Amino acid sequence: MEERDPYLACPVYDTAHFHLRLVQENDAEDLFACYSHPDAQQFFNDDNCTSDFRFSTVVEMRACIIVWLSSYERREYIRFAVLDPSADRAVGTIEMFCDPRWKMTYGTAGGCFRMDLLPEYETIGFLSELIHLASDRFFALFSTERILVKAIPEATARRAALEKFGFLPYEVNHPTYRNYYAKSAGNEDGNSYWS
Repeated sequence: MEERDPYLACPVYDTAHFHLRLVQENDAEDLFACYSHPDAQQFFNDDNCTSDFRFSTVVEMRACIIVWLSSYERREYIRFAVLDPSADRAVGTIEMFCDPRWKMTYGTAGGCFRMDLLPEYETIGFLSELIHLASDRFFALFSTERILVKAIPEATARRAALEKFGFLPYEVNHPTYRNYYAKSAGNEDGNSYWS
């Protein structure tokens, strides 16, 4: 399946329970429920970010969305709003990017996939929908050979969902980045990294 440049026209996706599209400023009030929730915050991946994404006002949330949209315009990454049509609200976001400089450093074009969701969506079922989407579409869309996802030990549902789709523990070559899982393009069981 041929993918178009996602920075010219951001794709829209539908899974069994979610509608995903580029985040918008008017998502701020909905997303504030996620980004101000302590139980959701523990699973955020702020490695290599300028914020920890722990917000105490809607104004902070809106300012963050503006940064995300500016980064999209600069072709740095895409933040998709994760909408639950049955609840008529955004319940979190996912982010994906591929940094071609990783190829020079690590020998593989690598991408990073982030998932920030309200706690009631941190289940194997819901996470599996998002991980399946990333596994199925984001290798080609972002021209990446590997996708990394952070999942701390306490994120048991997240780890189980990642393993279900062939992501395996991966040691990132960085002194402070820990608890990653990875999968390579065209590798259903993910084992090619550990040979």
